[in-house]
Amino acid sequence: TDRQTDRQTDRQTDRQTELSAIKLIQYVFGYVTLPMGSLFDFRNGLSKGKDFFGSGIPFIRYTDVYNNRFLKEEDITALVECTPAEIEKLGVHRGDVFFTRTSETAEDVGWSSVMLDDIGGCVFNGFTIKATPKTNYLLPEYCAFCFATEDFRKYVTSHCAFTTRASLTGKTIAEYQLAVPSIEKQQEIVNVLNKFHSICNDLSAGLPAEIEARQKQYEYYRDKLLSFKELPK
Repeated sequence: TDRQTDRQTDRQTDRQTELSAIKLIQYVFGYVTLPMGSLFDFRNGLSKGKDFFGSGIPFIRYTDVYNNRFLKEEDITALVECTPAEIEKLGVHRGDVFFTRTSETAEDVGWSSVMLDDIGGCVFNGFTIKATPKTNYLLPEYCAFCFATEDFRKYVTSHCAFTTRASLTGKTIAEYQLAVPSIEKQQEIVNVLNKFHSICNDLSAGLPAEIEARQKQYEYYRDKLLSFKELPK
């Protein structure tokens, strides 16, 4: 018991030391660059026959991830029958990031969606990868914008494997270097980009030229706000 207590104390001390170092770097340089593998755990989703679908618990489909940058409880309409073990292993919580992991082309791989709600008893499909946060260094909304940037898209398309289909692994995503500013700075970025995101999605009826202009403006600010200069070595 004493050894277990000592190990737990050591882990807590290590986490506090790491957090202090990160905050110091963020204060001096504005952000810190961390590999995704230090921020998330990665897991593939559920694969089942068609007889299991239509009843049961909420199920996040491939199209839910591909078509939505943000996911909320009301967006999940599919159902699947699962065992308690499957639910425990593949459960979904606020802050989880989902990536499409396979498609016909590299351009359709690695599109992401972030869960903004806590859903009791929800699982996700086997054609996506779930990234579960290991720290509290990131806002879920910040992640949603980060993984839609041109930089991340270029990384995915240049690093995905291709045989008969394009595919992406959690190991590949784990190697991506993510810029992590302070929570306060993340919130500032989210506040700006949320306004553009809302405009681009709320003007869907009519005014196509305005929508296109706003979309380009939004993409410009998104990539500008989420582009960070390389830290001096």
